[in-house]
Amino acid sequence: MKRYFVYLFFYSFISCHLSVEDKVYNSGIHIIPEPLQLEVRQGVFPVSNSTTLSLENGDWEKEASILMNKLEEASGYKLSFSDNSSNNCIRFKTNENLGEEGYEIEVDDRQISLSAATEKGMFYAIQTFFQLLPAEIESAKPLKMKLSVPAVKIADHPRFSYRGVMIDVSRHFFTVEELKKQISVMAMLKLNRLHLHLTDNQGWRIAIDKYPQLVEYSAVQETYNEELYGPCYYTKEDIKELVAYADRHHIEVIPEIEFPGHSLSALVPFPGLSCSGGPFKSEQVFGYEENVFCVGNDSVFTFMENVLTEIAELFPARYLHIGGDECVKRYWQTCPRCQALAKRLNLRPTPEHSVEEQLQSYAIKRMERFISGTLGKRMIGWEEILEGGLPEDATVMSWKGTECGAKAAATGHDVVMASMADGLYLCAAQGADEVEPAAMGGQSYLKDVYDFEPLPKELAPDKRKHVIGTQAWSEWTPSGELLEYMLYPRTMALAETAWTTPEKKNWDDFLRRLENMQVRLDLKGINYHIPLPEGELTTNKVFTGDSVVLQFKNSRSLPMIYTTDGSTPDMHAPSLPERLVLHQPCTLKVCTKTASGKLSPIRTINVDKQTPRPAVDGICNGRIHLRLANGLFKDHNDFAKAVYETDTIINSFAAYNNNKFDFKTPGLACYSGEIEVPETGIYTFKSNADELWIAQRLVICNPTSSRFYEQKTQIALEKGIHSFDLVFSNRLKEGFATCWYPIDFQYLPPSGGEWIKSN
Repeated sequence: MKRYFVYLFFYSFISCHLSVEDKVYNSGIHIIPEPLQLEVRQGVFPVSNSTTLSLENGDWEKEASILMNKLEEASGYKLSFSDNSSNNCIRFKTNENLGEEGYEIEVDDRQISLSAATEKGMFYAIQTFFQLLPAEIESAKPLKMKLSVPAVKIADHPRFSYRGVMIDVSRHFFTVEELKKQISVMAMLKLNRLHLHLTDNQGWRIAIDKYPQLVEYSAVQETYNEELYGPCYYTKEDIKELVAYADRHHIEVIPEIEFPGHSLSALVPFPGLSCSGGPFKSEQVFGYEENVFCVGNDSVFTFMENVLTEIAELFPARYLHIGGDECVKRYWQTCPRCQALAKRLNLRPTPEHSVEEQLQSYAIKRMERFISGTLGKRMIGWEEILEGGLPEDATVMSWKGTECGAKAAATGHDVVMASMADGLYLCAAQGADEVEPAAMGGQSYLKDVYDFEPLPKELAPDKRKHVIGTQAWSEWTPSGELLEYMLYPRTMALAETAWTTPEKKNWDDFLRRLENMQVRLDLKGINYHIPLPEGELTTNKVFTGDSVVLQFKNSRSLPMIYTTDGSTPDMHAPSLPERLVLHQPCTLKVCTKTASGKLSPIRTINVDKQTPRPAVDGICNGRIHLRLANGLFKDHNDFAKAVYETDTIINSFAAYNNNKFDFKTPGLACYSGEIEVPETGIYTFKSNADELWIAQRLVICNPTSSRFYEQKTQIALEKGIHSFDLVFSNRLKEGFATCWYPIDFQYLPPSGGEWIKSN
């Protein structure tokens, strides 16, 4: 909220001193998603206190109120209704030929006409109308702006009916207010489905009257860091409030209750629903879980039917998401009840499917019959519901790529494309791992999402109607700020991909329009991603001669600014040249700047002139001194207090590496030894470890999650032998165990080539 008020003050200030027309980001038309037909004409329509609203046949009062209230909030103008105005009027018209989500807008210097067939269509017309106004219309308080609407003619409707975003509230919980904030942005972008991932191994986030134990036991998680996560869950009143808010924004909230895998949160209070019988613990731990629902136990289906009955009453959406993904079937192979069911069903292995895959198909089909027959809903599930055969009326969400989606569509099943391979997984990094926050692995750039084509080329023309839309999704976002950083602006690209026909899309023009949209996000207090300076990927830069050259870039070729005195760059900081030549050590701070003047997070790089650290005498025998301490060690201060209980010599990191540790019993390991470097010069080191010391100098520090987040740093060394100390804290960091990744380091010689792995 502090950031929100800073933005609001900033834009309030500039609005009082500059006309909105003077701002670069308000120049031209900047609608996202791009309309199907847009004709720009001469002139503008000035909005003022004397502007009136006219409702055809008395309809559209609710929609007109949306427009009226927002104009009053931002500008102070209080528009009134009039039946007879012909000039200076905004008219709301009914056109039955425009379809469920279509609309038309026509603006000249005398009046504005908004036409639609449905409330949803008129709502989208209003969203476009707001985007024809300056970005400052999103201000939450009057800025006394002069408002004018450019003369245009727009005819628009969406390419796909399903345009969604998934937010995972199971791994990390978000409040109703945090979700409302995202809904308001989704509505502005004409996205119409919010997929809520309510249950998973890590947590059960919705109260069920028949089973209060679900939130009693699984709304709180063990973090193994001397603290618990939660209890966090939604009451039924919370859900009603959220669904009502989404409905006002013409967004359906689709609940997901995982079945038959990803189900540990249900098994914690009800271990008898598993094959093994438990007991189980609720943990904030990512990764696969082998304990899943026992499909040979009829009580499982009774449980799910009772849960889904209450879920269906809360969520009026057409779809109910069943999950169905990544179900580990190892226990089914030996479970007497599962195998007895397979025998009763006369299941046999086939070249395409194992018996256990066919058991999953049985379970999914059984749930689909209940969902469609009893609840009157449409079942949707991740692409694994294809395993063993697909229920006739099921909708498939294709998440690994588009191949499974194409297969399902070819057989007549509706499909939502949510392809991880094409950038729609929003927990992938938006830039280089070394500069972006820790992420789930891989990269998903803004242009990847923008360029994604949901219709596979191999799909026959008569089957393309079964691709009903597309969806982006997230799952590892430990805070609301990081959630927004991952969602935006990639959901802007998704919105245009889902709404706009391919021939109307234009990447360069999208970037121009995005500058305006980002100002709107500022005024809504949204923390969106601005490309960080890349090129130089180390946390420091070392030189040994008279000067050093640094070269930066960013993923959208935006301008960058910098300082060398350690001060924070501001709007007066110099522009970063293509080649920055430095002759003295300094603290370099670099950031990217948008057209509105908003700056990215700052990259701080310590530029250091070093004399190569001298080699030590002796022979590098590859032996490593290992010391171990029990207990939880969270940071450098804790490391310094460690009392080591084990002191031994090992021959390599592999001798006592990640497979020797269990995050549930945290501890500290310090590996000490020597490396022999082949030449004198500047070496680059990288590691996932908490700390790495080379030649008694701290070069690597990973205080937060190190998943796919190897720090890189430089140091000047003489040819020969140098000491190292690697500190590894065995614990859980934001859901990921540090011991899941190799415990070692690598270095790159001055002459380049391949990274050299430590002993």
